[in-house]
Amino acid sequence: MADITKVKQLSFSDLYLGHPTLGDLFSDVPGAAVNPLPANTLLQDDLAALNMACKEAQKGVPPMTDFKVSYDGVAYRASVMTTLSGAVFVLRKIADTIPSLAELGIPHAYIRHLMVRDLSGLFVISGAIKSGKTMSACSMVKERLAAYGGVAVTAEDPIELPLEGCHNEGICYQTPVTRDNGGFAETFRHLVRWGARIILIGEIRDQEVAAEVLQASVNGHLIISTVHAENVIQTITKLHALANERLAPGGAQALIADGLVGVLHQRLGQGPKKKLETEMLFLKNAATAKTALRDGKYELLSSEIRQQMASMIAGNATAQRYAEG
Repeated sequence: MADITKVKQLSFSDLYLGHPTLGDLFSDVPGAAVNPLPANTLLQDDLAALNMACKEAQKGVPPMTDFKVSYDGVAYRASVMTTLSGAVFVLRKIADTIPSLAELGIPHAYIRHLMVRDLSGLFVISGAIKSGKTMSACSMVKERLAAYGGVAVTAEDPIELPLEGCHNEGICYQTPVTRDNGGFAETFRHLVRWGARIILIGEIRDQEVAAEVLQASVNGHLIISTVHAENVIQTITKLHALANERLAPGGAQALIADGLVGVLHQRLGQGPKKKLETEMLFLKNAATAKTALRDGKYELLSSEIRQQMASMIAGNATAQRYAEG
């Protein structure tokens, strides 16, 4: 890092920009001796210009606390952290391309199910913060549009990845979610009326959105979203807990059983390459799992997940042998 003069030249997880006494700090820089890593003096001019770009992008009434900023050919997701000493911009680079599911490290055995032609219902991608959930969700939308055509619309806060446009015969429209347009729940109510076959909603994080999404999941759409959770079962439990506060007794269980089509949980393993680790529950034609969901016996899903994973891997190996002749 000693000879780097531009922020865009540096790989990092987050940049903490603008603290008056702590200075500018980069987290998770590959190969760095310390974490977080203080910025070197050669970066100061570039960091000052980036700080000004953030202040310009933030302007509004009231000023935005989460927004997208472009600087020096790179897009960043920015969030404002108010500290005892003043405001700090927390920046994360936004990728300029969306890799394929295979390139992300999703197992081919899972991709075969994610790409089933007539898939409908709610598909959730879960994991911890910075585990790549949004990237996987956008990749799934992109590949399905490229394979089968149709229209997809998104609701995102903020829009992070370049998904809008043509993907072979498919089209995607990305829409930002703001307080002014009613937040995720109100935006989602509009989305379901726009004729899209695929709907991507950035995150399910409150009761109202969980209830709205589950109610729409049984109407023929494929709804793809993300949830912060530690595993597949916790994902379903969290979805139930959120929606249950807004639906009639038993309604959340019934809608999860009828509308949830799958959960992919992912985590980044340790080590320099951070290999993606995944587990999946696929619910299309999974009668035993759906019964457990309808009864609210989510703990019974552990054995179903193990059985499905073994079956998917075995089926993928058979398909490969057949393809190889």
